[in-house]
Amino acid sequence: MKQGIAGILVLLSTGAAASAADDAAAMKALKAKDWTVPALGIKMKLIPPGTFIMGSPKTEADRREDEVRHEATITRPLYMGVYEVAQKEYYDIMLPDFDHESWQYWRGPLHAGAAFFYREWPARFVYTGGKLRSRNPMECVTWHKAVEFCKKISAREKKANRLPKGYVYRLPTEAEWEYACRAGTTGPYNVEGDVKNKGYLKTFANMDAGKTMPVGQRKPNAWGLYDMHGNVYEWCLDWYGPYPTGKVKDPTGPAEGKEKVARGGCWSSDDTHFLRSASRYKFNPDIDFYAILGFRVVLAPAVAAEKQKQTGAPGPRSTSRKSGLAANCANRANKKMKEKTREYEKSPNSCSRGSRTFRNY
Repeated sequence: MKQGIAGILVLLSTGAAASAADDAAAMKALKAKDWTVPALGIKMKLIPPGTFIMGSPKTEADRREDEVRHEATITRPLYMGVYEVAQKEYYDIMLPDFDHESWQYWRGPLHAGAAFFYREWPARFVYTGGKLRSRNPMECVTWHKAVEFCKKISAREKKANRLPKGYVYRLPTEAEWEYACRAGTTGPYNVEGDVKNKGYLKTFANMDAGKTMPVGQRKPNAWGLYDMHGNVYEWCLDWYGPYPTGKVKDPTGPAEGKEKVARGGCWSSDDTHFLRSASRYKFNPDIDFYAILGFRVVLAPAVAAEKQKQTGAPGPRSTSRKSGLAANCANRANKKMKEKTREYEKSPNSCSRGSRTFRNY
């Protein structure tokens, strides 16, 4: 009997391994519609190649001047993360030895590389002992750390022979991001309906919530991607710069620059300007204290040198009303976090003496 059970277990494990191998083979051939990164559990969707109109029409509400319409073609299929990278996924790769039990405060140990929204509040005015926000998006992460995260996955998957030829895990280009976000739509958002109604917008975007929320809690787009609008801004591979005016194939942005593109808007404001599919914003790639800024990954053709050349310190922010709105969004987020921090530091359980100095909080 024991031998029979053992035999069944061997068959089951062998079958599971074969299934996993089949999935990997289909993924490497770019045929699998869904792919889950082994061990990490990052779920991905196959995004087909195609052509779309990038940018926004001059008649679109809240449009900015840097959204010049042009035809862009994604020539090869790619896999994109169904969700923004969650905290646990990030910690498993980047902080594998960190003792999470040693830090019981709701505000994360940014000095150790953790997120700001780290633990839940068990009750009002109770600031310690809450559950880890494992499924909330990773934030307070630099562009460079996001790139490093992707490279570490690529190295591991290459060793396991689970990469399509010429493909790597990386950040999406700005064109790939907008193409996947739109999922065939042409309006200001990737869903149809009463988009002028903010209550309706909140059914698919975490906006004005005062904090991040677990990934995948809102409605997905037509290609099964969640939180493309709201929750956290998402780093893109590209340096920020003017769009081309003609047709382009697989654009990767300027060869060098000062600030990196981020897309999708965030949780901190009810302004709809930056939630739109075409909306662009830019951040210093070294910024590590914005709880509005995260990322998602793609498995896509490698881009030469990862577009990492920086030309110098970021330039001054534009003082125009439209260009200043995104900065105001970030400032409001910082203000909200500062208010939470002040309230938190009044607690007898405050960790403020043992944590890093929070710039701009």
